[in-house]
Amino acid sequence: MGCLFSFFSRQKNLRAKSENVQEITPKLFSWELKDRQTVNKDNFILNQLKGQTIYRLPGSIHGEQFIMENCQDCTVYVFDHTGQVQIDDCINCRILIGPVRGSLFIRDSTNCVLVTVCQQFRTRDCRDLHVYLSCPSQPIIESSHNIHFGCLTLNYEQLAEQYHAAGINPWNNNWSHIHDFTTSTDGKNYSLLNQTDSIFNHLPIPTDPSCQSLNINSNVENSVTPYTCGEIYRDSFDERCFLLFFSHAKMDACARAFISMLRQVNIVLVQTKSYVIDPTSAERLLTDSQRFRPWIDKGPILGLECAGDNCVNICRQTLQNLLESTYSDVPHFISETPIQARDQLDKFYNFASTQMFV
Repeated sequence: MGCLFSFFSRQKNLRAKSENVQEITPKLFSWELKDRQTVNKDNFILNQLKGQTIYRLPGSIHGEQFIMENCQDCTVYVFDHTGQVQIDDCINCRILIGPVRGSLFIRDSTNCVLVTVCQQFRTRDCRDLHVYLSCPSQPIIESSHNIHFGCLTLNYEQLAEQYHAAGINPWNNNWSHIHDFTTSTDGKNYSLLNQTDSIFNHLPIPTDPSCQSLNINSNVENSVTPYTCGEIYRDSFDERCFLLFFSHAKMDACARAFISMLRQVNIVLVQTKSYVIDPTSAERLLTDSQRFRPWIDKGPILGLECAGDNCVNICRQTLQNLLESTYSDVPHFISETPIQARDQLDKFYNFASTQMFV
């Protein structure tokens, strides 16, 4: 009797719970919504096109997934942020994709040019690609050959806002730190391009009237992602300098002005990184860290690795001139000697790696 009562009691409780459970509706993409009057599936999927030029202006994708497959001899411009991008089985295509919040996969494609900003980048079974990239994680290639990577230098109206919408920090760019899953007997499956190889050497500048107001350019001076030499300069024995800016309303503008001044004195920007550092790590990284403690607690720091002859002295003098003229209130730290700079850079990147930026 007790068992029978227990059975009915459990059934009653299960019914009560089921009545309170809310059904979870799976997320739908824009083209799957019932209201299709304002949504055009062709905005998000390009399939089996040949010899066409396609434009997607800001606001046309608005963070949704974008797919391109089985296209040949096409030029595609997506001046908007997306959620994820898949490019499959494309031949002789030239593609520009705005900031991607998730991953960009390009597979089974040949002789293509790809210009993009994405959280994650991966190729598989591709060959003869030119890729101009801004990516905070390590780009991955697999079963691919003759892939040329370059640092993205690009700007157009709303691009900076699209970086923010996609959750990508332009100061964290690992474009040259490639991981290749497939070993090659005749050398690397990829190469790194220098600054003279511009994206518009391989991708036509849009001439359509709809793009005129975007002010599209690849000028290194106003690129949202700063140009960095990355692994091209990693093994150089040139003197290094480490410069750190602390969170401040003018931090970004000050850092960009400093980088611009470095170009005039033949100092190379090797890499930049921005992340939130904890007080313990800051104490290991900085001499007299207690002096910087109030700024450390305010938000992300921004570190710059510079290189060149007499780099420390030139960087210190350049920074002093900049601060005296314009940015006197921006908190900062800069190496005093080349030996100190090398040690601080090693620690700075080690701390960054724990936050999965490297």
